[in-house]
Amino acid sequence: MTITEGDLVVVVGQTISKDGPTERHTVLSTVVAVGKRDVFVQRRTSSRIFSAPKSRCVKVPTDKASAGDTVLEPKLGNLVLSMTDRFGKSDRKLGVLVEIIDIPGDYLMAKILMGEKSESVLFKSLIVVE
Repeated sequence: MTITEGDLVVVVGQTISKDGPTERHTVLSTVVAVGKRDVFVQRRTSSRIFSAPKSRCVKVPTDKASAGDTVLEPKLGNLVLSMTDRFGKSDRKLGVLVEIIDIPGDYLMAKILMGEKSESVLFKSLIVVE
């Protein structure tokens, strides 16, 4: 795959310890200049420009992404997955959507049934599984 100026790429790095590679890192960037074997990229989260080997860049095919699509809205009876992230810890809840709670002035909530117990979650934290 050819990388050209203006392309959106993910630059891959890693942490290496005495035991070998321990962690993989990725940075979303825009290509600002292309060399024979390397590129200059600009991080999407800042204006920092850095060089990277082309071999560590994965081009993101933005032409195939449909920016106008929206998340499928869950309906009562759907099997849903709720995912939240708080202070770096993610929480998953899988269950059947049994209530949608719309109290004016509050966040839209959902009650999901997980086996014998139910739990209230933010409606926007849901995706339809089945």
